[in-house]
Amino acid sequence: MQYIVTNFAYGTGPYLRTTELALAFNDELERRGKPRMKILVPLVYGERQRQVMREEFGEHPDLELDETLGALLKSIFYTGEKKYEEALKHWIENAEEVSRKAHEYLKDRDIVLEINRSPRVTYGVAPSYSTTFGYIAEILEGALAAGREEVDIDPELLRKGITLADKIEGGQDFSVVAYPGTFSWMPGYKSRYSAVLVPPITNLPKVHTEPMDDGVYVTITGIEGLERLYRQAKELGLKLYSNEVKAVEGAQKALPHVIPNSAVKLQFARSGWGSVWLSMFSGTPIVVPEYDPTDDPEIYFNNKAIEELGIGIVYRGQPLADILAQTEAVRAAQKRLCTEIQTRWGTLNGNDECAKRMVEKYLGGVNC
Repeated sequence: MQYIVTNFAYGTGPYLRTTELALAFNDELERRGKPRMKILVPLVYGERQRQVMREEFGEHPDLELDETLGALLKSIFYTGEKKYEEALKHWIENAEEVSRKAHEYLKDRDIVLEINRSPRVTYGVAPSYSTTFGYIAEILEGALAAGREEVDIDPELLRKGITLADKIEGGQDFSVVAYPGTFSWMPGYKSRYSAVLVPPITNLPKVHTEPMDDGVYVTITGIEGLERLYRQAKELGLKLYSNEVKAVEGAQKALPHVIPNSAVKLQFARSGWGSVWLSMFSGTPIVVPEYDPTDDPEIYFNNKAIEELGIGIVYRGQPLADILAQTEAVRAAQKRLCTEIQTRWGTLNGNDECAKRMVEKYLGGVNC
Protein backbone atom coordinates (compact mmCIF):
# COMPACT_ATOMS: atom_id res chain seq x y z
CA MET A 1 0.00 0.00 0.00
CA GLN A 2 1.34 3.42 -0.98
CA TYR A 3 1.09 6.36 1.40
CA ILE A 4 0.33 10.06 1.44
CA VAL A 5 1.91 11.71 4.50
CA THR A 6 0.62 14.98 5.97
CA ASN A 7 2.74 17.78 7.43
CA PHE A 8 1.19 20.76 9.19
CA ALA A 9 1.55 23.63 11.63
CA TYR A 10 0.37 23.75 15.25
CA GLY A 11 -3.25 23.83 16.39
CA THR A 12 -6.39 21.85 15.61
CA GLY A 13 -7.25 23.36 12.22
CA PRO A 14 -4.05 22.41 10.36
CA TYR A 15 -4.26 18.67 11.02
CA LEU A 16 -7.99 18.65 10.20
CA ARG A 17 -7.56 20.64 7.00
CA THR A 18 -4.66 18.51 5.71
CA THR A 19 -6.64 15.34 6.45
CA GLU A 20 -9.68 16.72 4.60
CA LEU A 21 -7.54 17.59 1.61
CA ALA A 22 -5.76 14.23 1.55
CA LEU A 23 -9.15 12.47 1.60
CA ALA A 24 -10.38 14.74 -1.20
CA PHE A 25 -7.21 13.83 -3.13
CA ASN A 26 -8.07 10.13 -2.71
CA ASP A 27 -11.66 10.79 -3.82
CA GLU A 28 -10.36 12.49 -6.95
CA LEU A 29 -7.96 9.62 -7.66
CA GLU A 30 -10.84 7.18 -7.35
CA ARG A 31 -13.01 9.24 -9.73
CA ARG A 32 -10.22 8.88 -12.29
CA GLY A 33 -10.05 5.11 -11.85
CA LYS A 34 -6.88 5.15 -9.74
CA PRO A 35 -6.44 3.33 -6.40
CA ARG A 36 -6.79 5.17 -3.10
CA MET A 37 -3.76 5.48 -0.84
CA LYS A 38 -3.30 5.25 2.92
CA ILE A 39 -2.92 8.62 4.64
CA LEU A 40 -0.30 8.87 7.39
CA VAL A 41 -1.26 11.64 9.85
CA PRO A 42 1.15 12.72 12.62
CA LEU A 43 -0.52 12.27 16.04
CA VAL A 44 0.65 15.45 17.77
CA TYR A 45 -1.99 15.95 20.45
CA GLY A 46 -2.61 12.44 21.76
CA GLU A 47 -6.08 11.34 22.76
CA ARG A 48 -7.58 14.78 22.18
CA GLN A 49 -6.55 14.64 18.50
CA ARG A 50 -7.85 11.06 18.24
CA GLN A 51 -11.22 12.19 19.55
CA VAL A 52 -11.46 15.18 17.21
CA MET A 53 -10.45 13.01 14.25
CA ARG A 54 -13.16 10.48 15.15
CA GLU A 55 -15.75 13.27 15.44
CA GLU A 56 -14.79 14.64 12.02
CA PHE A 57 -13.95 11.51 10.01
CA GLY A 58 -15.24 8.50 11.96
CA GLU A 59 -13.09 5.37 11.74
CA HIS A 60 -12.03 6.14 8.17
CA PRO A 61 -10.13 3.22 6.60
CA ASP A 62 -7.75 5.54 4.71
CA LEU A 63 -6.35 7.10 7.88
CA GLU A 64 -3.41 5.97 10.00
CA LEU A 65 -2.24 8.06 12.95
CA ASP A 66 1.48 8.07 13.77
CA GLU A 67 2.68 8.97 17.28
CA THR A 68 6.40 9.02 16.46
CA LEU A 69 6.02 11.54 13.65
CA GLY A 70 3.60 13.53 15.81
CA ALA A 71 6.15 13.75 18.64
CA LEU A 72 8.74 15.10 16.23
CA LEU A 73 6.43 17.87 15.02
CA LYS A 74 5.28 18.69 18.55
CA SER A 75 8.87 19.20 19.65
CA ILE A 76 9.11 22.42 17.59
CA PHE A 77 5.47 23.62 17.78
CA TYR A 78 4.19 26.82 19.40
CA THR A 79 1.78 25.98 22.23
CA GLY A 80 0.70 29.42 23.44
CA GLU A 81 2.07 28.69 26.92
CA LYS A 82 5.14 30.84 26.27
CA LYS A 83 5.74 34.02 24.29
CA TYR A 84 5.78 33.43 20.54
CA GLU A 85 9.31 34.88 20.48
CA GLU A 86 10.57 31.90 22.55
CA ALA A 87 8.81 29.42 20.27
CA LEU A 88 10.25 31.13 17.19
CA LYS A 89 13.78 30.88 18.63
CA HIS A 90 13.25 27.18 19.43
CA TRP A 91 11.97 26.49 15.90
CA ILE A 92 14.90 28.28 14.28
CA GLU A 93 17.38 26.32 16.40
CA ASN A 94 15.76 22.90 15.97
CA ALA A 95 13.87 22.71 12.65
CA GLU A 96 16.83 21.33 10.69
CA GLU A 97 17.47 18.51 13.18
CA VAL A 98 13.77 17.61 13.42
CA SER A 99 13.58 17.57 9.62
CA ARG A 100 16.53 15.16 9.54
CA LYS A 101 14.91 12.87 12.11
CA ALA A 102 11.58 12.91 10.26
CA HIS A 103 13.37 12.02 7.02
CA GLU A 104 15.19 9.11 8.68
CA TYR A 105 11.96 7.84 10.20
CA LEU A 106 9.97 8.01 6.95
CA LYS A 107 12.56 7.14 4.30
CA ASP A 108 11.86 3.39 4.26
CA ARG A 109 8.05 3.75 4.05
CA ASP A 110 6.35 3.59 0.65
CA ILE A 111 5.44 7.29 0.71
CA VAL A 112 4.73 8.76 -2.71
CA LEU A 113 3.34 12.20 -1.79
CA GLU A 114 3.38 14.77 1.00
CA ILE A 115 0.39 17.10 1.46
CA ASN A 116 1.09 19.89 3.90
CA ARG A 117 -0.27 23.11 5.36
CA SER A 118 2.14 25.85 6.44
CA PRO A 119 4.86 23.28 7.30
CA ARG A 120 7.54 23.96 9.90
CA VAL A 121 9.82 21.12 8.79
CA THR A 122 10.73 19.26 5.61
CA TYR A 123 10.41 15.49 5.27
CA GLY A 124 12.30 15.13 1.99
CA VAL A 125 10.90 11.68 1.18
CA ALA A 126 8.44 12.46 -1.65
CA PRO A 127 7.13 15.34 -3.77
CA SER A 128 5.57 17.92 -1.42
CA TYR A 129 2.34 19.72 -2.29
CA SER A 130 1.84 22.71 -0.04
CA THR A 131 -1.20 24.73 1.00
CA THR A 132 -1.37 27.83 3.14
CA PHE A 133 -3.55 30.73 4.27
CA GLY A 134 -0.44 32.92 4.41
CA TYR A 135 3.26 32.26 4.07
CA ILE A 136 5.30 32.24 7.29
CA ALA A 137 8.02 34.30 5.61
CA GLU A 138 5.48 37.00 4.68
CA ILE A 139 4.00 37.01 8.19
CA LEU A 140 7.43 37.42 9.79
CA GLU A 141 8.35 40.15 7.30
CA GLY A 142 5.12 41.92 8.17
CA ALA A 143 5.92 41.64 11.87
CA LEU A 144 9.37 43.10 11.26
CA ALA A 145 7.83 46.05 9.42
CA ALA A 146 5.17 46.60 12.12
CA GLY A 147 7.77 47.06 14.89
CA ARG A 148 7.94 45.80 18.47
CA GLU A 149 5.15 48.04 19.77
CA GLU A 150 2.72 46.14 17.58
CA VAL A 151 4.39 42.69 17.47
CA ASP A 152 6.82 42.10 20.34
CA ILE A 153 9.47 39.88 18.73
CA ASP A 154 13.23 40.41 18.48
CA PRO A 155 13.93 41.72 14.94
CA GLU A 156 17.02 39.52 14.56
CA LEU A 157 14.93 36.43 15.31
CA LEU A 158 12.41 37.56 12.72
CA ARG A 159 15.15 37.86 10.10
CA LYS A 160 16.44 34.37 10.89
CA GLY A 161 12.88 33.04 10.80
CA ILE A 162 12.29 34.58 7.37
CA THR A 163 15.41 32.85 6.01
CA LEU A 164 14.32 29.48 7.43
CA ALA A 165 10.72 29.88 6.24
CA ASP A 166 11.88 30.77 2.73
CA LYS A 167 13.98 27.60 2.66
CA ILE A 168 11.02 25.40 3.68
CA GLU A 169 8.21 27.17 1.83
CA GLY A 170 10.22 27.96 -1.28
CA GLY A 171 11.28 24.34 -1.68
CA GLN A 172 7.80 22.92 -2.30
CA ASP A 173 6.99 21.07 -5.53
CA PHE A 174 3.52 22.62 -5.83
CA SER A 175 2.04 25.49 -3.82
CA VAL A 176 -1.52 26.72 -3.26
CA VAL A 177 -2.75 29.79 -1.35
CA ALA A 178 -6.30 30.19 -0.04
CA TYR A 179 -8.49 33.23 -0.68
CA PRO A 180 -9.30 35.01 1.54
CA GLY A 181 -6.24 34.50 3.72
CA THR A 182 -3.79 36.44 5.83
CA PHE A 183 -2.58 38.58 2.89
CA SER A 184 -4.29 37.09 -0.18
CA TRP A 185 -7.37 39.28 0.39
CA MET A 186 -5.34 42.42 -0.37
CA PRO A 187 -5.83 44.08 -3.78
CA GLY A 188 -3.03 43.20 -6.16
CA TYR A 189 -1.72 40.35 -4.01
CA LYS A 190 1.00 38.29 -5.71
CA SER A 191 2.13 34.97 -4.29
CA ARG A 192 5.69 34.78 -3.00
CA TYR A 193 6.40 31.43 -4.67
CA SER A 194 4.22 31.52 -7.81
CA ALA A 195 1.45 29.64 -6.01
CA VAL A 196 -2.04 28.95 -7.35
CA LEU A 197 -4.85 30.91 -5.67
CA VAL A 198 -7.97 28.88 -4.71
CA PRO A 199 -11.12 29.22 -2.55
CA PRO A 200 -10.89 28.50 1.21
CA ILE A 201 -9.16 25.14 1.66
CA THR A 202 -11.73 23.55 3.94
CA ASN A 203 -14.82 21.38 3.73
CA LEU A 204 -18.06 23.33 3.45
CA PRO A 205 -20.27 23.19 6.56
CA LYS A 206 -23.43 21.11 6.43
CA VAL A 207 -26.85 22.60 7.11
CA HIS A 208 -27.87 22.21 10.77
CA THR A 209 -31.56 22.66 11.55
CA GLU A 210 -32.05 20.68 14.75
CA PRO A 211 -33.91 22.66 17.46
CA MET A 212 -31.56 24.69 19.67
CA ASP A 213 -31.96 27.51 22.15
CA ASP A 214 -30.62 30.87 20.94
CA GLY A 215 -27.02 31.19 21.97
CA VAL A 216 -23.39 31.77 21.09
CA TYR A 217 -20.70 29.23 20.27
CA VAL A 218 -17.24 29.35 21.85
CA THR A 219 -14.51 27.57 19.88
CA ILE A 220 -11.72 26.84 22.32
CA THR A 221 -8.20 26.88 20.89
CA GLY A 222 -6.59 28.76 23.76
CA ILE A 223 -8.87 31.81 23.79
CA GLU A 224 -8.61 34.16 26.74
CA GLY A 225 -10.09 37.55 27.49
CA LEU A 226 -13.69 36.87 26.46
CA GLU A 227 -15.07 36.02 29.90
CA ARG A 228 -16.95 39.33 30.11
CA LEU A 229 -18.76 38.51 26.87
CA TYR A 230 -19.78 35.10 28.20
CA ARG A 231 -21.36 36.76 31.26
CA GLN A 232 -23.19 39.29 29.09
CA ALA A 233 -24.49 36.52 26.85
CA LYS A 234 -26.13 34.89 29.86
CA GLU A 235 -27.57 38.24 30.95
CA LEU A 236 -29.16 38.60 27.50
CA GLY A 237 -30.69 35.15 27.78
CA LEU A 238 -28.29 33.54 25.29
CA LYS A 239 -27.04 30.03 25.91
CA LEU A 240 -23.36 29.15 25.69
CA TYR A 241 -22.24 26.23 23.52
CA SER A 242 -18.66 25.02 23.26
CA ASN A 243 -16.42 22.17 22.12
CA GLU A 244 -14.58 22.40 25.49
CA VAL A 245 -17.08 22.94 28.32
CA LYS A 246 -14.36 22.80 31.00
CA ALA A 247 -12.97 26.05 29.61
CA VAL A 248 -16.33 27.85 29.44
CA GLU A 249 -18.29 27.80 32.68
CA GLY A 250 -21.95 26.90 32.18
CA ALA A 251 -21.58 25.96 28.51
CA GLN A 252 -23.35 23.02 26.88
CA LYS A 253 -21.17 20.56 24.96
CA ALA A 254 -21.64 20.87 21.19
CA LEU A 255 -19.42 20.23 18.18
CA PRO A 256 -18.61 23.08 15.76
CA HIS A 257 -21.05 21.42 13.32
CA VAL A 258 -23.86 23.39 15.07
CA ILE A 259 -22.40 26.81 14.12
CA PRO A 260 -24.51 27.03 10.89
CA ASN A 261 -27.71 26.69 12.98
CA SER A 262 -29.74 29.92 12.92
CA ALA A 263 -30.01 29.76 16.71
CA VAL A 264 -26.25 30.37 16.99
CA LYS A 265 -25.93 34.14 16.85
CA LEU A 266 -22.14 34.46 17.12
CA GLN A 267 -18.99 32.37 17.17
CA PHE A 268 -16.30 33.44 19.63
CA ALA A 269 -12.92 32.13 18.42
CA ARG A 270 -9.29 32.98 17.84
CA SER A 271 -8.86 34.30 14.30
CA GLY A 272 -7.46 31.14 12.73
CA TRP A 273 -8.71 30.79 9.17
CA GLY A 274 -10.54 27.52 9.84
CA SER A 275 -12.82 29.33 12.30
CA VAL A 276 -13.09 32.44 10.11
CA TRP A 277 -14.09 30.43 7.02
CA LEU A 278 -16.59 28.35 9.01
CA SER A 279 -18.31 31.53 10.19
CA MET A 280 -18.16 33.05 6.70
CA PHE A 281 -19.79 30.05 5.04
CA SER A 282 -22.32 29.63 7.87
CA GLY A 283 -23.40 33.27 7.97
CA THR A 284 -22.61 33.26 11.70
CA PRO A 285 -20.52 36.32 12.61
CA ILE A 286 -17.19 35.63 14.31
CA VAL A 287 -15.90 37.64 17.28
CA VAL A 288 -12.16 37.37 17.96
CA PRO A 289 -9.98 38.59 20.85
CA GLU A 290 -7.79 41.63 20.36
CA TYR A 291 -4.21 40.72 19.44
CA ASP A 292 -1.69 40.20 22.23
CA PRO A 293 1.71 41.55 21.04
CA THR A 294 3.47 38.45 22.46
CA ASP A 295 1.26 36.04 20.45
CA ASP A 296 1.76 34.53 16.98
CA PRO A 297 1.93 37.49 14.54
CA GLU A 298 -0.32 35.57 12.14
CA ILE A 299 -3.19 36.55 14.46
CA TYR A 300 -2.24 40.24 14.22
CA PHE A 301 -2.63 40.15 10.44
CA ASN A 302 -5.68 37.85 10.49
CA ASN A 303 -7.49 40.32 12.76
CA LYS A 304 -6.68 43.13 10.35
CA ALA A 305 -7.94 41.04 7.42
CA ILE A 306 -11.33 40.20 8.90
CA GLU A 307 -11.90 43.82 9.94
CA GLU A 308 -10.94 45.18 6.52
CA LEU A 309 -13.17 42.62 4.80
CA GLY A 310 -15.97 43.25 7.31
CA ILE A 311 -16.47 39.51 7.90
CA GLY A 312 -15.78 39.55 11.65
CA ILE A 313 -15.52 41.68 14.76
CA VAL A 314 -12.49 42.23 17.01
CA TYR A 315 -13.44 42.35 20.69
CA ARG A 316 -11.93 45.37 22.44
CA GLY A 317 -14.18 45.45 25.50
CA GLN A 318 -17.33 46.74 23.79
CA PRO A 319 -20.70 45.57 25.20
CA LEU A 320 -22.20 42.43 23.68
CA ALA A 321 -25.29 44.42 22.69
CA ASP A 322 -23.09 46.65 20.50
CA ILE A 323 -21.55 43.57 18.88
CA LEU A 324 -24.96 42.07 18.18
CA ALA A 325 -25.98 45.34 16.52
CA GLN A 326 -23.18 44.85 13.95
CA THR A 327 -24.12 41.31 12.97
CA GLU A 328 -26.31 42.16 9.98
CA ALA A 329 -23.51 44.17 8.39
CA VAL A 330 -21.10 41.28 8.99
CA ARG A 331 -23.50 38.77 7.43
CA ALA A 332 -23.89 41.00 4.39
CA ALA A 333 -20.10 41.19 3.97
CA GLN A 334 -19.82 37.42 4.36
CA LYS A 335 -22.45 36.92 1.68
CA ARG A 336 -20.72 39.35 -0.72
CA LEU A 337 -17.41 37.56 -0.31
CA CYS A 338 -18.97 34.13 -0.87
CA THR A 339 -20.62 35.44 -4.04
CA GLU A 340 -17.27 36.79 -5.24
CA ILE A 341 -15.56 33.43 -4.64
CA GLN A 342 -18.35 31.51 -6.38
CA THR A 343 -18.19 33.85 -9.37
CA ARG A 344 -14.40 33.70 -9.59
CA TRP A 345 -13.91 29.93 -9.29
CA GLY A 346 -17.36 28.43 -9.90
CA THR A 347 -17.19 26.78 -6.47
CA LEU A 348 -16.76 27.62 -2.80
CA ASN A 349 -15.01 24.33 -2.07
CA GLY A 350 -11.26 24.87 -2.00
CA ASN A 351 -10.58 21.24 -1.05
CA ASP A 352 -12.20 19.99 -4.26
CA GLU A 353 -10.39 22.64 -6.31
CA CYS A 354 -7.04 21.78 -4.67
CA ALA A 355 -7.57 18.05 -5.04
CA LYS A 356 -8.23 18.34 -8.77
CA ARG A 357 -5.13 20.47 -9.35
CA MET A 358 -2.95 18.25 -7.17
CA VAL A 359 -4.12 15.01 -8.77
CA GLU A 360 -3.41 16.46 -12.23
CA LYS A 361 0.07 17.44 -11.05
CA TYR A 362 0.67 14.05 -9.40
CA LEU A 363 -0.57 11.92 -12.28
CA GLY A 364 1.44 13.98 -14.73
CA GLY A 365 4.52 13.40 -12.61
CA VAL A 366 4.08 9.63 -12.47
CA ASN A 367 3.12 9.37 -16.14
CA CYS A 368 -0.33 7.94 -15.49
